[in-house]
Amino acid sequence: MKKILTLTALLFAIGSFAQVKVTEKNVSIEGGKNGFYIELPYGDQKSIEKELKSEMKSWKGKFSEKKGIFFVDDGKSKDMGDNTFDAYGRVEENPDGGAFVSVAIDLGGAYLNSGEHSGQFKVMENVLQKWGVKAAKNFVDGEIKTEEKLLKEKEKELDDQVKEQEKLEKEIEDYKQKIADNEKSIEESKKNQEDKKIEI
Repeated sequence: MKKILTLTALLFAIGSFAQVKVTEKNVSIEGGKNGFYIELPYGDQKSIEKELKSEMKSWKGKFSEKKGIFFVDDGKSKDMGDNTFDAYGRVEENPDGGAFVSVAIDLGGAYLNSGEHSGQFKVMENVLQKWGVKAAKNFVDGEIKTEEKLLKEKEKELDDQVKEQEKLEKEIEDYKQKIADNEKSIEESKKNQEDKKIEI
């Protein structure tokens, strides 16, 4: 129960954008390209890769994956303008918890950067910030559901144990009553035996 409360508190905390950091840097994709580096405080590689695939597929290009690198050929986003772009994405597990995500956008000759493409850069930065918050929230939400399921299982086990104890206590009471009845029958039998001896 305590863990569920902690996870729920985390879920609300993630809502503040400060928990997810998006920075511009040279990312290790395609030999090193200018791109976005996203630090997610919660998640694991598998769950974040699933979230990143889903996001990149929404960019309407041809999606593929090779050696841990996700690629979208001729992607399109209304907010990014009319031109298509290629996108690269990669997820690395953070040993301290969470994940690091690298995304690079090839506009066709130049990689998206804040100096040359400030408008488009801000749009993609905002898209990735919102995505990061959603991905972290989805992970924590999944953890909460797992913990709630575990809690229900433990509560059922406790309920079964309580019922078993009540059953055993009832059996003890039944045995006590049976002993009392038998003791009474023995006393009656002794009296009857004495009476029979006198009669004999």
